[in-house]
Amino acid sequence: MIIGIVKEIFPNEKRVAITPDITKKLTDKSINILIEKNAGKAAGFTDNDFIKNGAEIIDSAEKIYSNSSLMFKIWAPQKDELKRHKYIPWTIADFSRFTEQQKMNFRAFALDKIPRISRAQNMDILSSQNNLSGYKAAITAINNINRTSPMMITAAGTLLPLKILIWGLGIAGLQAAATLKRLGARVYASDIREETKEQATSVGATFISSENILAELSDFDIIITAAGSYGSSPNLIDKKVYSHVSYSTIIIDISGNIDNKISSPNVIRNYNFCSELSNSASILFANNLYNFFCYVYDFSKQEINLDFGDEIINQTYMGERKNG
Repeated sequence: MIIGIVKEIFPNEKRVAITPDITKKLTDKSINILIEKNAGKAAGFTDNDFIKNGAEIIDSAEKIYSNSSLMFKIWAPQKDELKRHKYIPWTIADFSRFTEQQKMNFRAFALDKIPRISRAQNMDILSSQNNLSGYKAAITAINNINRTSPMMITAAGTLLPLKILIWGLGIAGLQAAATLKRLGARVYASDIREETKEQATSVGATFISSENILAELSDFDIIITAAGSYGSSPNLIDKKVYSHVSYSTIIIDISGNIDNKISSPNVIRNYNFCSELSNSASILFANNLYNFFCYVYDFSKQEINLDFGDEIINQTYMGERKNG
């Protein structure tokens, strides 16, 4: 088995799908690793880091595509990469933003479709990457506001803590709430799912029911929207709702919950925050991918296992349902 890794061409993507540690684990199992030159540079991994762990550095993506039997990627092939993928039997990646299914000429496993079951937790890229996105969104919000986060009592006067709303309590929202609570802010949280009330409380946030949000929007210094997933997320803030928001409020949109017609320097949209933590995010993504690969690859037979009776394989497989 020869696994190829190329530099990601997805806009502003800094992560890489493999790390030196995972490279060593694979080469120790007699898997050959081909990595495009500088593929890990933006994530803090040098070519020499990979070479020391058994990888071969290749100077062009074309050579990797023509010599690999499986690709490890962060994102599913972009439009400009599809022609190259006709040489690759297999790809393992995040397919959540893949829009070229009709042109797909390879078989793949979609890591974004990992079922939420206990035995698949160590393969779950959505959990690991969204957790980092929530953390980074919280830090970005603090960096973009002109006030201190915690209460400060000084001889010159008292500064009140920030009042922050986390709107949407998935993994990213909960991590954002927990991070901001640690930074001394007064954190409030809301979600249409009433069962998230206990989760909000567990990270130190005060839960607000969806029905009461509009009346309180003007009181928040920061709002972080994190409801659903990008591409299938609810529109939480349209122009009417936005009119209730204070002019000085910083809004961070993680999931695409704000109407695109709303334009303001105080509205920050970033649907790939984890890429800004490229080293940490790459480490977790590569661990998830490695665990998944070891699950679907039969090392003794040196072939991919396509047992569609297995829930994990069945849900993540993309391609024709044929043997082998």
